Amino acid sequence: MARNLKAYRKNERSEKGEDQIRNEAQAGSAQLSGADMANIESMMNAYGGKSETELMDELRRMTERQKKDGSFDASAMQKTADSIMPMLTSEQRQKLIGIMNMLGN
Repeated sequence: MARNLKAYRKNERSEKGEDQIRNEAQAGSAQLSGADMANIESMMNAYGGKSETELMDELRRMTERQKKDGSFDASAMQKTADSIMPMLTSEQRQKLIGIMNMLGN
């Protein structure tokens, strides 16, 4: 969250191989399945070049759409946040909490 995904991907991939990055991510959270990892990589490819503002706007639109059609699941969102919280810095945690509060309203 402190860095954009494009910079992360560019910096990390220049220093580490794809398999090493994937293995580190899976080791960091035993709850991530292969499908989860594929989904994360797909999202990184789709959203990697967007600014933080563009990403937040898209997140708001997606959440509004889910709330309107009844598919928004606040408990699943909280469970996901809880699972990634230990991997974040204190600054990232505060940002995630702010986003969660924004989406919950």
